[in-house]
Amino acid sequence: MKEIHEERVKGYFLAAAKDLIRGEGLEVISARNVAERAGYSYATLYNYFNDIRDLIFSCVEDFLEECRVFVGNCASKAPEGKEHLLAVVSGYCNFFIQYPGIFELLFHQKASAIATAQSKLVKIVDFLPELTTNDWRVITGGQGSGGEIADGAQNAHLYSIHGLLLLYLNNRQVMEYKQVMQKVKELTEHAVQKYAKT
Repeated sequence: MKEIHEERVKGYFLAAAKDLIRGEGLEVISARNVAERAGYSYATLYNYFNDIRDLIFSCVEDFLEECRVFVGNCASKAPEGKEHLLAVVSGYCNFFIQYPGIFELLFHQKASAIATAQSKLVKIVDFLPELTTNDWRVITGGQGSGGEIADGAQNAHLYSIHGLLLLYLNNRQVMEYKQVMQKVKELTEHAVQKYAKT
């Protein structure tokens, strides 16, 4: 019974922090703000999280899981390979266009602001590759020992997609949503064409 109560209270703090990040960004995250929103004293927060970065990284993990579910729903009917890759990447981009504050948290913030250990950040860096690895192996035929061609294709695509999102979400390139999604499709098709097994 005590464990259930503790999980529930921890969940309140996590939900409060996620709401603040979504609505106002990381700048407003403090033990006091989160605790006030959760309806508890800020000292209570430290019964559940080592420090504020521990709480923030718990938010990161939850956001990644939300994105995984969102992308899974977008790509559930697509066959593995090019079609599935495009569905996954389109879903991934849609998620961050819908929640730009989450993109900012994951990709703009200093590592020291969101995690106590650099090794934890691998979860962020490896997230899109994890979602697309099987598709790239199918597309490239797993060429090369250890799949180097598949890895190279995946990395080139990863950097172009994140670059596009960065430019769009920071208003550095004026585009309508439909134009962005067309660019996502073009970048993906170009990468597939370049690296597909012949």
